[in-house]
Amino acid sequence: MQAALFTVTLVLAFVSGSNDGATLTAIGARTGVISPLFGVLVLSASVGAMPALAGTKVATTLAHGLVSFEHSGGKADFLMAALATLVVVFVLSRRGLPTSVTLALNGAIVGVGIGAGLSVGWSTVGYVLAAGVLAPLIAGLSGFAAVPGVGRALRSPSRRRARGKLVKAVSYLASAGAYGANDAQKMVAFAAIATGAGLGPVHVLLVTQAAVACCFAAGALYSVRRLAGRITEQMVRAPQAGPVAALFTSSAVVTAAAALGLPIGSTQTATAGLIGATRKLAPHRTRAEQVLALGAAWVATLPSAALLGVVAGLAVAAAR
Repeated sequence: MQAALFTVTLVLAFVSGSNDGATLTAIGARTGVISPLFGVLVLSASVGAMPALAGTKVATTLAHGLVSFEHSGGKADFLMAALATLVVVFVLSRRGLPTSVTLALNGAIVGVGIGAGLSVGWSTVGYVLAAGVLAPLIAGLSGFAAVPGVGRALRSPSRRRARGKLVKAVSYLASAGAYGANDAQKMVAFAAIATGAGLGPVHVLLVTQAAVACCFAAGALYSVRRLAGRITEQMVRAPQAGPVAALFTSSAVVTAAAALGLPIGSTQTATAGLIGATRKLAPHRTRAEQVLALGAAWVATLPSAALLGVVAGLAVAAAR
């Protein structure tokens, strides 16, 4: 079971790179100073290093804050949650709709807990659900409010052009750091459960994180060009100030959630920030039908993953 769970951890890292990493890199590339390859490398480095630097509150919430997995069959239950997550993300990705892997995992964990008759921390579940709903809304409104100031900062005289490039680069670095401090910790939680380091506060295993970072990078490189067109061409065609504002505001929201131990989706938050910023700068460049389709995918993710989790939990309980 340990080998199976660790294998699924690496698969989840690849899928997270293909979904989350490619989306964030595509937004970063729209700033004009981040190449896709450099963006993937920076984000993957954050996946490998930030959980050790920023602490593991989010991983601890996923490992046993939402549902108690400390019993003898906890690895099998957690494995079922991972499989339910992967199914939901795969189905939506096949339809060209990038969703939040973290959102799907939250739903799957709770669903497995219900189906298997485990102890569910409903107060924690409530906080996580509230954060998942509020984070994109806050990022969207913040992007809308912040983008005029960001635009003025970027429209500097030519002798200050280097400063504008620095602002753009820092926005992406902040977003990458936020991802490592929050979303990347779902892989930390899985690796900890697989290796027995998930009891009590989760501990980071550096060798495991290196493997996770490599798989994440492979997934991001695999999908970045496809999602670049999906997010920044078909959905919104924002001026450069839009992605910069979105990255800054979403990184602040995601980092704040990480400090509280609340797992939220960086992709959701950054995309919502980008939509808000674009609505302020150039409303006609927002593709309403594409935005609505993405919103529908987000809305469907949580209940779909939870339902699959319940079925998986019932199956595991029946097999015991």
